[in-house]
Formats: sequence, C-alpha cells, structure tokens
Amino acid sequence: MSRRSLRFTTLALACALAAPALAKTPKVLFIGTDGFRGDVYGTIATPNLDALVADGYLGREGLTADTAISGTGWSSLFTGVERDKHGVYDNSFSGKNYADWPDVLSRIERVAPSKNTAVALAWSPLATQLPWTGVDTVYDAGSDANVLSKALQLLGQSAGPDVLLLDFNEPDGAGHAGTYFNRDASGYTNAIRGVDASIGKLMAALRARPNYANEDWLVIVGTDHGGSIHHGHNTPEDRKTLIAFSGESVPKLGLEPLRLAPRQVDVAPSILAHLGLAIPAGLDGRPMQRPAREAAPAFGVNLLANGDAEYSVGRGDRGYDSDVPGWRKGRGGQVVEYARYTWLPAPLTGGGRNLFIGRDTGKSNTLSQRVDLRGLDLTQARFKLSADLGAASGHRARVLLRFYDLRGMASFGAGGSGHVFRGGDYYKYDIAADRVASGYPQPIATQWPGLDRFAGGARDLDAAFEAGNGKVYFFKDGQYLRYDLAAGAADPGYPLAIAGNWPGLEKFAGGARDLDAAMFVSRSKLYFFKGDQYIRYNLDNDRADAYYPAYLSESTWPGTGYWPAYWSGALNFASGKSYLFKPGEYLRYDRVLDRADAGYPAAINASNWPGLQALYAGSAFELAPTGGSGALRNYELTGAVPKDAQWAQVEIRFEHANANGDAYADRVHLSLER
Repeated sequence: MSRRSLRFTTLALACALAAPALAKTPKVLFIGTDGFRGDVYGTIATPNLDALVADGYLGREGLTADTAISGTGWSSLFTGVERDKHGVYDNSFSGKNYADWPDVLSRIERVAPSKNTAVALAWSPLATQLPWTGVDTVYDAGSDANVLSKALQLLGQSAGPDVLLLDFNEPDGAGHAGTYFNRDASGYTNAIRGVDASIGKLMAALRARPNYANEDWLVIVGTDHGGSIHHGHNTPEDRKTLIAFSGESVPKLGLEPLRLAPRQVDVAPSILAHLGLAIPAGLDGRPMQRPAREAAPAFGVNLLANGDAEYSVGRGDRGYDSDVPGWRKGRGGQVVEYARYTWLPAPLTGGGRNLFIGRDTGKSNTLSQRVDLRGLDLTQARFKLSADLGAASGHRARVLLRFYDLRGMASFGAGGSGHVFRGGDYYKYDIAADRVASGYPQPIATQWPGLDRFAGGARDLDAAFEAGNGKVYFFKDGQYLRYDLAAGAADPGYPLAIAGNWPGLEKFAGGARDLDAAMFVSRSKLYFFKGDQYIRYNLDNDRADAYYPAYLSESTWPGTGYWPAYWSGALNFASGKSYLFKPGEYLRYDRVLDRADAGYPAAINASNWPGLQALYAGSAFELAPTGGSGALRNYELTGAVPKDAQWAQVEIRFEHANANGDAYADRVHLSLER
C-alpha cells in the first residue's frame, strides 16, 4: 500500500470512529420539583441530584416571581417568559396569555412535529390550564408515584420521547402539611429525599436505553418556588429557586459558579437550543447549558455583571418586583426599556435599550453587587467608578462603592459606654458625651487582656455582644471567647470553637464561622448575622431556634430592606436603639418597636459619630448627583483602592420623595487600574 493510500485509509477510519459522536440525537429530560427551596439543597443528602451537579452545574441565586406561587413559577419555567407576558399571577390562571407565549412543547410541535414530546404532571392544573398543543403525551398523573411510573415507561420505549417534562409535587405538599418549607421540617426534607430517589431511578432508566450511547441528553432540574411558613410572599425564602443543568453538552462548573445565575425563564430557551431549534424573539430567558464563563477579576475591565441592564429584558409591569440578574435587590429596583414610559429620559451616546429604575415610591430601593478582588495585587491600584444617572424632581439616584477587608468590626454597649473594635484598634465611646472618649483609639491587645489568645492575636474581631450578666462574648473566624467585664479578663479555657458550642450556627452558609454581627435583645432573642442571613438564638436553651437561618429583608427587619446583606456592628445603647454599620454609613434600629428608624442609613461623620468618622477611612466612596433635572448625565469618580481590600460592593440607590416620576441609572461601571 502506498503512503498516500495509507494516509487516506487512516483518515477514513478516523472519520468513521468520529461519526457516532457527530450523529448523537439531542434529547431533553426536565425534572420539575414543586416547592424545592433552593437553599435547602446541600443541607440534606441528595446523592442523585449531586451526581447531576457533578456532571454540570446548579444555581440557587435566581428568584421566582414576587408572588412566589405555583401557577406563576411553572408558567415561567414552561414558557420562557416572566409573568407580565404569560399573564399568570396566581393559581387561578386567570389572565393567562399562552396564545402569545405558549409552552415549550407546543412550540416544538409547531416547528418540528416529528419530535416526540411528553409531559407527566402531578399537579393537575398544569395538565388542564396549559395548551400542550400537538404534544404526543399529556399525562395528568395526580401523584408523584404515577409521574415516576409514566416516565419510566416512556424512557423504556425504544424510540422514547425527544423531550420529557415532569412535575413532582410532593415537596410542596409536605411543606404545606407541616406548615414549613425548611431543612428543620422532617416531612419536607423526606419529600425532597423521595424526589432525589426518583431522580436516581430516572437516570438509571435513561442510561439503560438501548440507544443511549447515540443520544445526547440534556437533563434540567428546576423548581417553581421556595417557601417558609407556606409560600406566596415576596421574601427571599419564598422566592429562592433551584435550577440545574447536566449532561454531555454542559460544562462541569459545580455549585453556584455564576453571578448571572440561571433563572426559570432560561429553561425553555435552553431546551430549544439543545434541540437545534430557533429561539423565538421576545423570550425573557436565554440558553444556559453553555453559559458565558465569567472572567476572573482583572485590571482594566468592568467588574460588574449586567452593569448596563442589557442582560435583562425590560419589564412591562411597573409593579412587578422581578429578578434583576447579577444584582441583589433591596426593596425593589427594576429594569425597563427607555421607550416604556414618556417620563423616562433619552439614553446617552453608547446607551443601550434598557436602564435601571427604582420601584417603590416614597421609599429607597437598592440594587447591589459584590465583586471578589482576592488574587489581585492592589498595591497602588486605583479605581474608576462611573454611571449614567438622573432623576425626576423629588427623586435621586446615587451609586455607592464600598471596599471590605479582613479588619473585622465588632461592637457592643455596656455600662454607659459603647465599645467598638476595628482591625487592631479599640474605641471607647462615651454615650452621655456622645463622642469617643479622650485618648482613643487604643490597641485592643493592651485594653482587653486575653483577647490575644485568639488565633492571629487581638485584632480583626467579627462580632461581640454583652449577655446582660457582665459577660461579653467575642467571635473571630471560627472561634469565640467569653470575657468577664468586672474582672477585666478573659475567662479560663477560652477560646473555643464556635462549631459544636453554639448549636444551630453551623446552618449558616459557610458554617459556624466568619460572623458579621451579633445583636442582643434578650436572652431568648439573640441575633447573629452573616452575609444575607440571620439566626435567632436562645441563650437559656443554648441553641438556635428552629427554622433558621432566615434572610435579611423588609419583612423580617422592617425599615432595613435597602440593606439586604453584610451588616456589621450592632452597637446596643440602653435607649433601646441598636446601630448597624457598613463602610461609610450606619442605620439605627429600634429594638422596642422592632423596626429601623426613619431617615437612615446616614453617613458616618464627625457630626453624628465624633471620633469614629475615620472608622472606614478610604473604604467608602459615592457618586451622589443632586438629581431633579429629569435628564441623564454621566458621572465619574476615581480614587485609591485600599491595598488590603478583599471585596468591592457597588450599590445603586434610588431615593423617592413623591409618587411622580422616578430615579434611574445606566452603564454602571467599576474598573481597577495600576
């Protein structure tokens, strides 16, 4: 055989070996789980779902609609649009607009009728209310057991379905029966384990298919809503969703790798894309089985995800508190198209289709985003913060930039003094004189003997509180220490590990460590804060109360909704007031009325905290236009980045003094330069 013939033979053999991979038939299995609250995943054993996540990724940061109700959530999952398009606001399905926004299987049958489509549903209204036009199998199962049985039957057929949608209802049923959707509710968690067992059987049946080697299965797991005491409220607990993508075509990203997390509306376009079908114009979601990989923090690029509001689709319902991808919402904040309302301004040169606006008249709304700066050498680094901002008369749009470092802040009040700890410094605040006492700050190590027993020394404390008996508890990293105020010394035998000694705190995301703050109200109401969560602790029972952690929100901490995460301090005064801090600002919380006082947050300065104004020096910056002209203007601010910064947080704040008009923002940009 000639060398040339050998080369052609080798090439032909290679093509023949590659042919099966190229000819694989795309198929989809969607496993819907009613009421599977996103943050419960990872707290109980779900080995079969874990295996899917290992073969793809799972996000828990997307939110269902503000109604947090089944009809709305399932409609968004199956149609790929939000409620202001599909029209389903509740479980009556009144106002449904499936004529314009049909379910994904009806779309498939319209353009590819040869596809075998099937749906098996435990919740009967899904079988009767959605059109399912032309769908080959629509099975009103009535129970999870029947859904599983029908799915296994369909998967056992040689041809089998090209797309199979399933709805398992029992987590929702168990949550309502036990009155709680939470990891502490045994009936609820048992139901989730039951769904996980069904996932295992489904995947075994799928892999046992005779032609499985020539099939490319995209497996999606999703949920319609979360829950707390039942569901249906505009709270993080009720709105927490879970969306997972798994399969040969999905990158192995693991748990929560994306700031632009998958959402309910991403399911339908992902199904269409996997089948090679066109995605109709107007869908609110996008294919997410191959999401855009987010770059690691770097110099010279915009560090904010969706800073121009163009990732989102502008909402048509002004009252809809919808998700804003990439941003954490505090009391609202919305994305609309410039052309939506006559009172909106024209975009500046370079502006896109959408802009951010506030939502609640008479209140402050915020959108915030945290950026990881770890791994960057910030020596002599500078930042550039810019945004297009504007407001109608009586309104204001601001952008705040905060840098966070490892110099923890902790505080407590006792004996007419406030005690504030930041980094290695201790400030004694004279409450009667309303100022820092003369001669402070002082080193923590010299003023508080015994705190040097902490790993790393007497600095960077995370939280502290006085327990009403002269004992102060200090927390740092994964340790705590009890201090005797009268003796002026740490008690023997400390520090100890927080985990195991404060039962229930291990339920925090990340475990029983790295607390942000602690607020003592009474021995039965001690609150710990971490990230966007809090736990209520009973000192007399020496354990956390059941059904925690909960989330910081307007419903749980009235008046604080614009600060949905990352509190520090909790400095208690005898007046019943507690003070909570962030870089550059503080708010005052009334422990008796159980709500934040009006007029806060306010700036930390020499007028309101004499001697503490340097607490966060160089860590907080602000774009603060006066607003009121109605037009947009570009604002820019530059400054030095603290060399020890670990995180940056950008917050868009919309302030409203009346019900007419609004405040708005676009092209929010944060970059670092050296």
